[in-house]
Amino acid sequence: MEELARQEQLLIRQGRLAAMGEMIGNIAHQWRQPLNTLALIVQELPRYYERNLLDKGYLDASVTRAMQVINYMSKTIDGFRNFFGPDKEKEPFRASEVLSRTIAIVEAAFNELNLKIEVSADPEIVIVGSPNEFSQVILNILMNAKDAILERKILNPKVAVRLFREQEKSVLTIADNAGGISPEIIEKIFDPYFTTKEPDKGTGIGLFMSKTIIEKNLNGTLSVHNTAEGAEFRIEV
Repeated sequence: MEELARQEQLLIRQGRLAAMGEMIGNIAHQWRQPLNTLALIVQELPRYYERNLLDKGYLDASVTRAMQVINYMSKTIDGFRNFFGPDKEKEPFRASEVLSRTIAIVEAAFNELNLKIEVSADPEIVIVGSPNEFSQVILNILMNAKDAILERKILNPKVAVRLFREQEKSVLTIADNAGGISPEIIEKIFDPYFTTKEPDKGTGIGLFMSKTIIEKNLNGTLSVHNTAEGAEFRIEV
């Protein structure tokens, strides 16, 4: 009995360590792009100063963008800290506002690649859940689109984002023109730890966690299919 109890405690401890490892990996995954955005904002300042373009308007805009990124990173920590908790508080939020804030986070990185984001959003759509988790899912999909476009050196790259109502559902689609996902792996991309990226560029848990957030915490669905130009992710809540 003592040996069984010891093994049980060991399994519990291992489970906790595994959960902590997943959380740390996801925080690193979600922080990588905001940190890059902050770096771009900082690097822009001396260039604008050298060209005598650093006026108060540009400085204020840069500070605002930087604070948006920092606030997002802070909320990301809270979101993952509470992810496994049983008593997650849900609240109604306007999906278009969360979408707008998330796109603002990646705007600088996308501009560096001349990557165009086309957005069409119904401002009246309200979703009940965690707005920060919803933002994390959007960010994750946008980053995957950016990585695919960069890897394949797509000319005239673009990402189209649509937020609309369809029957009784709120639907968000994110489509790119990166050529699509190989039929051999499209059924596996939501599996935990599955990734086509190099070890230092992807953990394989981003899409798995995104699907978990949408299905477990928002009672929705997250799916993907190929279009004529690329891949389209579809969130229904």
